[in-house]
Amino acid sequence: MLDAAELAFGRYNGGQNAPIGSYWNPRTMAVFQQTADGVLPQSGTWIPITTSGSSSMNQVAAALNTVLNTSYTGRACIPIPAPI
Repeated sequence: MLDAAELAFGRYNGGQNAPIGSYWNPRTMAVFQQTADGVLPQSGTWIPITTSGSSSMNQVAAALNTVLNTSYTGRACIPIPAPI
């Protein structure tokens, strides 16, 4: 599944600078959102899911389901707060 996600969406490593958007960590099911370009958390591979930093968890799950043929819901994704 990770390969399919990387092929469909691309990928960033934790600690890399990334553009505005919603990012999914398939290992932890975490979602990180940023509304300005910034550095991703240091917790592994991040897959860019949407280009909006304010997508709902249901929108993130729907984007994943469309490409990966999965049935995630917004409850399956864990939002990570932006660093202060």
